[in-house]
Amino acid sequence: MGRYSRLRHIQTLDPEHDYEEIFQLVTRYEFPWDYNQGYSFAFVTDFAIPSITETLAATGEFAHHGMKRFDDTMLFPYEAHRAGLESRYGRDVVRALNKIHSHYEISNEDYLHILASHLVSAVTWINAYGWRPLSHPETRALTLAYRRLGELMGIKDIPADYQEFAAWLAEDLRTRGKWHYANREMAMNAIRIIAALCPRGLRFLATRAVIALVDEPVRTVLDLPAMPAWFTTAVRRCLRARGRLVRLMPPRPVSRAYVRTPRSYPLGWTLDQLGPTGHSRP
Repeated sequence: MGRYSRLRHIQTLDPEHDYEEIFQLVTRYEFPWDYNQGYSFAFVTDFAIPSITETLAATGEFAHHGMKRFDDTMLFPYEAHRAGLESRYGRDVVRALNKIHSHYEISNEDYLHILASHLVSAVTWINAYGWRPLSHPETRALTLAYRRLGELMGIKDIPADYQEFAAWLAEDLRTRGKWHYANREMAMNAIRIIAALCPRGLRFLATRAVIALVDEPVRTVLDLPAMPAWFTTAVRRCLRARGRLVRLMPPRPVSRAYVRTPRSYPLGWTLDQLGPTGHSRP
């Protein structure tokens, strides 16, 4: 199998009907690391919206069970998409996710913001730092996968295409992104969780690298410290160099689909383990 063989196969598929297959190929074979970095990066920028900050701060999950909260948020969509959103298990996963959310008062705008930020962050990261940019069918397939997940979660007024998602997110950040006393604390909790995935000796550097990658307007709202321009440039160059190196490597074989290995569940997990152990209204 050549480095571009999967891309050629993807281009023979119809994203309108085959979006789940394309989603699997993109996230579990072509760009698993990049997809996860972009997806997890949205955890930081979501705290630019005060209502999201207030809800997550009130649950106490990030403060007291941060790694589990991070892992569960990554695992719910992973499980749903791995089995297929239309499968019985996929629907069970979404029902479990909806049940957890039903304990909190979450506006449609906040649901839509998180859905949009996770999609846009993942696509933006892959296009900036992946071993190649996403093709149009791949971007369309990821968008449709997120749209379908949003529909199953009962989210209303979901954008129709990727450009609308990106435009909606930018406008929401512009109009609702405001300073809040808990912004920095919650954002730093998320950053420390992401940095904790690195070897201990690199965590300080990883923390600064994540902060450096936050866009200036969002960084200001989150009250995060400014990183030196040379450091930000170095971080971006290192990520692009990694992408070029991956391009020279052989593709992931069919027998080695990406599998999540969360720290919170070293021996594996079941659906009933995901989510808070108890629910209290914020």
